[in-house]
Amino acid sequence: MGAGRQTGVVAPSPQNSLTRISNDGRCLAMTPKGIRLLDLIKREKLDEVLQAFTQVSGIASIITDTDGHPITKSHNFTSFCQRYCRSTEMGREKCYASDSYGGAKSLELRQPYLYECLNAGLVDCALPIIVEGYHLANFLCGQVVEKPISVEAATRRARAIGIDDVEGYLDALNQVPRMKRERLVSIVTFMSVITQTISELALQKFMLDKQSRRYLNKLVNSVSDCIISLNADSHIVLANEACPRVFGYEVEEMRGKSFLELLSDPSPFEHYQCEIATRDGNRGRLELTGLRKDRQTFPAQVSLARIGSDTEENVSYVAVFRDISEEKKIERMKEDLVGMLTHDMANPVLSIQKAIQILLNEDLGFVNDEQREVMELALSTSRQLHGMVAEFLDIYRSENGRFLLRKHAFDLNEVICESMGHLRFLAEEKSIGVRFDGPVEPLKVVGDRERVKRICVNLLANSINYSLRGGHIFVSAKRVGGGSGELAATFGQNVSQRLPAVGTYVLTSVRDEGFGIPDKYQEAVFEKFFTTKSEDQDVRRGLGLGLAFCKLVAEAHGGAICARTPRPVASSQKTPGCEIHLILPAGQSCDARDPS
Repeated sequence: MGAGRQTGVVAPSPQNSLTRISNDGRCLAMTPKGIRLLDLIKREKLDEVLQAFTQVSGIASIITDTDGHPITKSHNFTSFCQRYCRSTEMGREKCYASDSYGGAKSLELRQPYLYECLNAGLVDCALPIIVEGYHLANFLCGQVVEKPISVEAATRRARAIGIDDVEGYLDALNQVPRMKRERLVSIVTFMSVITQTISELALQKFMLDKQSRRYLNKLVNSVSDCIISLNADSHIVLANEACPRVFGYEVEEMRGKSFLELLSDPSPFEHYQCEIATRDGNRGRLELTGLRKDRQTFPAQVSLARIGSDTEENVSYVAVFRDISEEKKIERMKEDLVGMLTHDMANPVLSIQKAIQILLNEDLGFVNDEQREVMELALSTSRQLHGMVAEFLDIYRSENGRFLLRKHAFDLNEVICESMGHLRFLAEEKSIGVRFDGPVEPLKVVGDRERVKRICVNLLANSINYSLRGGHIFVSAKRVGGGSGELAATFGQNVSQRLPAVGTYVLTSVRDEGFGIPDKYQEAVFEKFFTTKSEDQDVRRGLGLGLAFCKLVAEAHGGAICARTPRPVASSQKTPGCEIHLILPAGQSCDARDPS
């Protein structure tokens, strides 16, 4: 260890920069805005170490960055340094430069460095804190003298930093503790152990963070979707390796670029980002059109999450950007295939119906009773098949905005009776009795007769399928007013409030004696492809489109449909039955073709 008067000041490195040191002590590179010591060890922990050090050594200590600016509190500083040396701006700058110089010199020598401070000439000692080859900070101690400092030299130094109270400066200097070289050497040895411990603690945290970042980078870059970090101005901060494959830009090209430049029309994203900033949840998803480097567009889905911050300037976003070109292509192919199949299936089914009808009309010869019964069963089954195809096609049309109603006035009593006739053989097969309790006078309804008939067929077929052998089905229909409490009791307030109170409606109910529908499924049964399980092995299971079609047509007419399971009369009753209620508007005749 050498102690000597310093003859030149080493220029401090730029603030918040790190110096990478090779094994032989050479400076390899300057890394601006790198890691800091406080990123690895909490300030409170460093202060605990320094406090223990000063209690043992009895001298001042502090940890500074490589520029000499304090990182920790000042521990056991002398009144001379606190009240005078660091009391003026020039004095503080000299102290910072002295601490920076001591750390740089110690780094160069690769050992503790004893030297006279550049401000007042007191004896200080410096040691660098190095983590993974980076010089992060300096550990400094001292503020002692080995021998008295002359009055002339002290006065000159006081005036050089702008001290007016020179006499007080000299008095405080005389109170600075004296220490022999041997004592200093022993303290410096202790200081080396502490510095090594701090460096090792910081290194452990550094390696752990480095490993975590490496794993996170590997994880993010393994994802096939683009993951992009945005600042408050929607400029790209980070992008994963999937982005070049999607957008055609290199990762470095994307950094700093506005995310809006990657969108064909940025206005939906801006509006969406504004919504996220003002609503709860701070996340959401939308579809928009992406724009590649070659100016080609493609459909995309963006999931955006806002990373919370107390200040709007520091807010940031994470966007997961997904090219959905293939999904859209497959979706269009599926829609085209469904449309084509349902449309092309309808024609052969109708041909079968016409052929059977010709036989039943005896246009080709006499038909006996047994033959007629078989042909009527075949005709009824073909009508069911045609109805299923029509429902599938109507649901497809509705989802694509091409569903039309052909409305006119008709008698609902007549439609219900026709529907019961179509399902006569199905009911007889399970020995189920179907009873219709309707008014004597016609129940006029304005709507699409064929589709309303399909509703009635579906509701009856559903009750037959889910009823026990030998059971009964009860059908009723009546006229009700829009403001009646019966609608609210049947459909609930939410539905009844959507129906105009001044209107007149026809309420149709189909009740069976089957196992019923659990409460949690009473709304789900009207969704596509939903079917419930039954304890009866004799139940026919469908595709789950019948009730979905019923809801579609009912709501297209301005009506509603719901399912209810009455409570069992006795706990031993395993079949509480099911009630399905349909409400359709009644009114004057109309021949318009109204889109739903």
